[in-house]
Amino acid sequence: MIYANLSYWIPLLPFLGFLMLILLGPLFRGRLSGWFATLTMALVAFLALGLLAEALRAAPQWRLVGGEVELARGALSGFPFRLEWPWLSIQGEAGISLTFYIDQLAALVVAMVAVASLFIHLFSIGYMDGEARYPTFFAYLQLFTAAMLTFVMAGNFFIALLAWEVMGLMSYLLIGFYYKKKTAQAAMKKAFLTTKLADLGFMLGLFWLYKELGTFDLATVAEKAALLAVPVASGIGLLVFVAAIGKSAQFPLHVWLLDAMEGPTPVSAMIHAATMVAAGVYLTGRFYPVLEQGQALGYVAWIGGITALFAAVLAPAFADVKKIMAWSTVSQLGYMFLGLGVFGWAAAMFHLLTHAFFKALLFLGSGSMIHGSKTQDIFEMNRLGRYMPWTWVTFAVGALALIGVPPFAGFWSKDLILDVAKEHAPVLWFIGMVAAFFTAFYTTRMFVIAFHHPSLPSPWKAAAWNKDCPELNLKAGDCPPDPAPEPDHKPHESGAEMIIALVALAALSLIVGFWGSPLFGQSLLLFLYPGEAPEIIPASKLFGGYVIGTLVALAGIAVAWGLYARDPLKQRAPLWLTQALQRRLYIDEFYYRVVAEVAQWPTKALWLLDTYVVDVVVDAVGYVTMITGQALRYLQSGKLAVYALYIALGALALVFLGGARW
Repeated sequence: MIYANLSYWIPLLPFLGFLMLILLGPLFRGRLSGWFATLTMALVAFLALGLLAEALRAAPQWRLVGGEVELARGALSGFPFRLEWPWLSIQGEAGISLTFYIDQLAALVVAMVAVASLFIHLFSIGYMDGEARYPTFFAYLQLFTAAMLTFVMAGNFFIALLAWEVMGLMSYLLIGFYYKKKTAQAAMKKAFLTTKLADLGFMLGLFWLYKELGTFDLATVAEKAALLAVPVASGIGLLVFVAAIGKSAQFPLHVWLLDAMEGPTPVSAMIHAATMVAAGVYLTGRFYPVLEQGQALGYVAWIGGITALFAAVLAPAFADVKKIMAWSTVSQLGYMFLGLGVFGWAAAMFHLLTHAFFKALLFLGSGSMIHGSKTQDIFEMNRLGRYMPWTWVTFAVGALALIGVPPFAGFWSKDLILDVAKEHAPVLWFIGMVAAFFTAFYTTRMFVIAFHHPSLPSPWKAAAWNKDCPELNLKAGDCPPDPAPEPDHKPHESGAEMIIALVALAALSLIVGFWGSPLFGQSLLLFLYPGEAPEIIPASKLFGGYVIGTLVALAGIAVAWGLYARDPLKQRAPLWLTQALQRRLYIDEFYYRVVAEVAQWPTKALWLLDTYVVDVVVDAVGYVTMITGQALRYLQSGKLAVYALYIALGALALVFLGGARW
């Protein structure tokens, strides 16, 4: 297998690209650094697609016969594929090797990350043109991609943890790329601290796992998971799931993702589609045997369901196109965790694939809208459909895929998750349907206002409660609203690199879903299962769910169109509710005002102890030493007569004491 043997180049190439750009950045003139990074990613994508093709040929072949799944052919020799190098030696132990492990899931996600990252790099060439630190931006993107690819290909969880932490570092640097802005400074710290707090779960769970099984190896853990006691497996699985909640911005650790929009728009696309948040879903999928053994999947499902609905309800209250897209990411990731929790492992991975492409399209499309209209506020975008036809068409494709309208990609994967939920957890199925309605509602609202209405005074900027930034713990004046475009500014279409990226992602958002659809025998789902016969819902049973899901989506579109097509500025909800939604139900403020304050109590107690006990004792020792030294310095005056006097007095004292004793 040629591409499998060369697979170590997939993460290595962008890492080398990072080194080149960070060390020799000033030598890359103009857009050269952007093209260098993009061509590097093109080679990576070529290798990744070749690897996926080999995995398709080598993996077990299943087929549907009369609604039953049969094995057509077993896995070929040497698959799953491993590459292993000695790395960390531990005296008396086997040590930890640098291992790459390529199975069906890894091959699929590697290809997804590489292709999505390629088009994000291409889009960035035009979008970031003229920005300061242009080569540095592409260097950061390269290392971000390399870390995600390493994480996906890692054959043991210790290597995965290292790559996971590098992703956290790169998100910190990219979110704060405009580091002179106070909002960017606050957002990068908020993202870093929130995810690092959650990462403690990954570390503790991983070391507990090693204590129980004596290995970090991914395949071995999957085989031996059944040997773990149920409480132990539950504890390990939930600890790791906490890390996934933080990385994938699930409730209640969702608070960082919206503020991550302070970074450049391609960074948002990278975080939301190709890296970072997808890593949490992938990690949960890899720990699935442990979670299943620990009977902890119910927690995963409920966290996902609550998050999907929570984010979808908040999104309609916002006017910033990037923040609306951020809420949609939180909600769609919730669907993936819902699928994982109701035994829809393959359905969740299918939605991870489709979401990567249509969410990259939507974020890059929003970047094109911002680039052409000079504002992020949908109310201030002036009939973009007239001036930006390519952006209009491609964004519409992404919006329909997000809403779940057939035959676009999101329809096949999202409705499959809901069908699995209907079979195993009807309440969560209903929650998912309500979230689907709100998804169609806020997406249509955004599309109608931005593309089909003239520029309007933004109610979001005029709101009295938006004068400060409580979600970032900033005071008034530190969080100014984005500037409005000039009154005579006419939107314009984006450049060629940006349009090519949008068209390519629109094509993928349309066609990639067919791979897992009943029209193609759900071949993607059959491909993903490693050994045992997968549970596939027959097409006849899926039809009813597809009809209900489509009707719910169309209802959301119709309601939003009816409300916003004529008068977008009309107040349709009580002011207190609008304020609460725009303040994110005050969760961020609760963390700052209550949780952070309580967390500081031990610190304040230690400060008091240090100030009034430790400092007093240390200062007292110093003062006593100083006073003693000042008194004793008179004993060494340097005068012989004085020393003779001291000797005489000492002798007299000895005589006196000796006489008194006798």
